[in-house]
Amino acid sequence: MNDKEIRKILISYLKVKHNKIRIYQEKTIGSSRCDLMAVTDCLTGYEIKSDLDNYSRIDSQVESYDQFFNKNYIVVGKSHESSVANRVPNSWGIIVITNDNVVVSRNAKANREMKIKSQLSILWKLELSNLLSYFNLPMFSMKGKRFIADRLVENVPHDQLSKQVAYELLNRDYSVYDAKDYTDYYENEVPLEEYMHDLIDGVSEMEQMTLDQWLEIYNRAQKVKDKKEELIKIRNARPKHNITWEDIEVSPGVPWISKEIITEFALYLLDAGNPWSVKANYEPITGNWYIERKNIANHSVNCTVKYGLKKYNALYILEATLNLREIKLYKDGSVYDDESTLAALEKQKMIIDLFKEWVWQDEDRKWEIEEAYNNMFDKYTQTRYDGSDLQFPDMNVTQELFDYQKDAVQRIILRNNTLLAFDVGAGKTFIMIAAAMLMRQKGISRKNMFVVPNNIVGQWSKIFTELYPRAQLLVIDPKSFKRPLRDKAMYQMKYGDYDGIIIAYSCFEMIPLSIDYITSVMQDKVGEIDDIVNRMRYESGSSRALENEKKRILKLSKELIDSMDYESVSITFDELEIETLFLDEAHNYKNLPIKTKMKNIRGVNVTGSRKCSDMLQKVRYVQDSVVGRGVVFATGTPLCNSIADAYVMQVYLQNDELMKTHLDMFDNWVKTFARPEKMAEVDVDTQHYRFVTRFAKFFNLPELSKMFSDVAVFHAMGKEDGIPDSEEYRDQ
Repeated sequence: MNDKEIRKILISYLKVKHNKIRIYQEKTIGSSRCDLMAVTDCLTGYEIKSDLDNYSRIDSQVESYDQFFNKNYIVVGKSHESSVANRVPNSWGIIVITNDNVVVSRNAKANREMKIKSQLSILWKLELSNLLSYFNLPMFSMKGKRFIADRLVENVPHDQLSKQVAYELLNRDYSVYDAKDYTDYYENEVPLEEYMHDLIDGVSEMEQMTLDQWLEIYNRAQKVKDKKEELIKIRNARPKHNITWEDIEVSPGVPWISKEIITEFALYLLDAGNPWSVKANYEPITGNWYIERKNIANHSVNCTVKYGLKKYNALYILEATLNLREIKLYKDGSVYDDESTLAALEKQKMIIDLFKEWVWQDEDRKWEIEEAYNNMFDKYTQTRYDGSDLQFPDMNVTQELFDYQKDAVQRIILRNNTLLAFDVGAGKTFIMIAAAMLMRQKGISRKNMFVVPNNIVGQWSKIFTELYPRAQLLVIDPKSFKRPLRDKAMYQMKYGDYDGIIIAYSCFEMIPLSIDYITSVMQDKVGEIDDIVNRMRYESGSSRALENEKKRILKLSKELIDSMDYESVSITFDELEIETLFLDEAHNYKNLPIKTKMKNIRGVNVTGSRKCSDMLQKVRYVQDSVVGRGVVFATGTPLCNSIADAYVMQVYLQNDELMKTHLDMFDNWVKTFARPEKMAEVDVDTQHYRFVTRFAKFFNLPELSKMFSDVAVFHAMGKEDGIPDSEEYRDQ
């Protein structure tokens, strides 16, 4: 693809991704030119390398981009996909564009090299003066650009300054200089504010109004009329959604309802018209909601009587609801107040019911929620995979796969990750072996590892050689992985050329991930949090949740490193270069630790187990190594304890999709698909009662089913499969 083709697709992609954006092309930055500068709430630089370009100037371009932009991306065609990561710093994002696809193979990180003075140099003198006024420094407005820039750099925190630079560029008005606007400006949200509030009635002594006053009122009314007509046109032009609001169940705090809507609802509870009186903020890394100035509701009858209590007003209840946080009130700060707690829970139920009714009463809100929900879930369609044309070289001629097995093999080859949720006896083992051999023969996956229960390692080896008699296998069972033999086995896994490595659960769990890898992952996550905390330093809102998340990540990383046995092996898992990891009986690894603000939720294990945490890290390593793919799970019981089992499987196999929609956080996932309710039940002593939390209702299940089916393939055994009935068997 050439530059023009890539640029066109990139601009369309950015418009879809951002609600409000301005795009500057061929912008001079220092000694280079920026192919495309996107202005949203920050400045992002995009350097385009088409299939016809080379990297001869990339070093100087990187240096210039890093001075000017908060984030940087390099955008390439297919020919540069394999080499681009080595050409730019790790902080740069990578976007690969083909004729029919846009893939963000690496997200950009905050650029620590950015020079705020470089950003200020982009602004006009008029815009620099606007910054002086904004930051209460008007005394310098008569000076030159360089002097103004120096004073701003000295007197204003750089993160605040960068944010306002973006604001000025986003709202730049070329008509001031009678110049033509060559930028690409895009805003896909219609402002809700309409400014016609009885304009004439608001003027006292109408008979004494001057002609100028009348003209001013007339012009203001005309503008409002024009805006309303434009709004109607836009509403009529909106596309119809496949999933309509009647089929969407809403809950306060779901990630697909914007913070602006939650702020609007908080104002509705407050019964206040002043938009600055209260504000809802959402922090995407932790999924934490925070309502600013909650104490203002102490003066509202609505919030202290109708929808709340004097000691715990409606905004506190709303914030707890948004976060699925347990409401528990105390007298004098220490004695549990069951009466007030029950009253607050009743108010909480009223607020939830009110929200579900209120949110659909406005056409703009209705369309916005439909749009967000459809963007999340309407893309998932039931795809039929046909493996009838597959050929299986070297397979035993006496063996033949059933049609549904061939279809499953085709799916494994074409999809990133797969869950084989087949009935017992449906031939999951054959499917995994055939898929692995075919991927190895096609060059898709050079090294395949099969992790299987200890007691069936021999059975797996026997089935493998029956299906592929000439296959070269490395079989690792507990006997061959004893301490004196462990280094030899690890050496064979790393350097041997095998069609398959079959390894027992217990042996697999003894292979550690390197400290460098675990530390690198931890540092990336902590660095992302630090960047957000630094940005929030001068913004309203609470950063406590972020700091707690940082401590949690550090603690989990330390626990994982401490649990690894580095003395008994000289080679770590990340040195084995496994390209596809097959896990048999995957339900044995469902016990992932689940982070949630809910307490005592029945059916959810928040502590998890070490072996499951270890498995998740190894799954992530394989997926990171081969761009998101490389993991196949097989189980006859994908869901057995609770609906949370579906979430666990998605975390293993569908994490990228969950992260895009913020459903990687369990509480957000729950708010979207289930309703937890606190119920009172009689305690074991029969004298008291206690509160327990259970999932009382499930909803939006068609969308959960479609999303889950995007990674899972199901097959229930039937006579049409041609498998004979078993006449003599005994359940164990």
